[in-house]
Amino acid sequence: MTGPDAGSPAWRLPTAEYLRRIGHTGPVEPDADCLRALTTAHLRSVPYEMLDALDGRPPALDLPGVFAKVVGGRAGSTCLEATPLFGRFLRDAGFRVDLVPAQAWRVNGQWAPRWDHLLLLVEAEGVRWVVDVSFLMLTVLEPLPADGREHTRSGWTYRVGTADGYPAVLRRSGPDGSWVPVYRYDERPLGTGTEGYAWIVGYHMTADDSPLTGSLLCSRVVPDGKLILMRDNFVRAENGREHIEFLANAAEAEKAITEIFQDHDHLVEWAVNTWERTRKSRRNPLPGIG
Repeated sequence: MTGPDAGSPAWRLPTAEYLRRIGHTGPVEPDADCLRALTTAHLRSVPYEMLDALDGRPPALDLPGVFAKVVGGRAGSTCLEATPLFGRFLRDAGFRVDLVPAQAWRVNGQWAPRWDHLLLLVEAEGVRWVVDVSFLMLTVLEPLPADGREHTRSGWTYRVGTADGYPAVLRRSGPDGSWVPVYRYDERPLGTGTEGYAWIVGYHMTADDSPLTGSLLCSRVVPDGKLILMRDNFVRAENGREHIEFLANAAEAEKAITEIFQDHDHLVEWAVNTWERTRKSRRNPLPGIG
């Protein structure tokens, strides 16, 4: 790691630049409405992408480096980058924030092999909120109160319940309306430094089944849902429905990638070239990664 430690007060996040990057022009106060507005602004402005890792460069963990990439370079990020950065921004704005590990539920009906996703637990107006600003797949599109009640947004219903002994974000799914985990999380905070999650980078840069180095995965939150690209599949999840389109060639991939990287034209050519280079890879596991 280079530069000041991620949790060091010696580095002050340039708030005005960060706010311009995410397009938030309203007040910044440690209340629930502001938390919702800031989270929404970040999700709609910073796409999920791991193009550096697919070129063999591990994600930076020091916050000045992440800031330079996401804000200065107008890049996207994974949870290893965006979540600690957003957490630091919220702390500087007066929120009480814990960075915690999570374990994704994969579409094959099993937990991911590692606790390798990062979430924020944020206190606002006496309520604890689950905040996720960087996850490939469909998940909560705004802060979710950890109150056990059902909350419906853009056609999907979520609640915080339990799964195999841990608190979990659950989504109502299927014709029978059953609850399916998105991920479970450990409420014990990782702290403000990188020690608790730096191992994730090493794991994903060397593991044979790592989604960070296997195939192109990217996504972006839109007003009514999320756009997700997974190798040859383009998922348009909007208003409670999911439509999957198979991408047969580079032209179709470029169209989907351009939509995901709206206002990030400098990433499109890079992503299209990466899609063509990695599309035949068989190292892409069933995803559920941040």
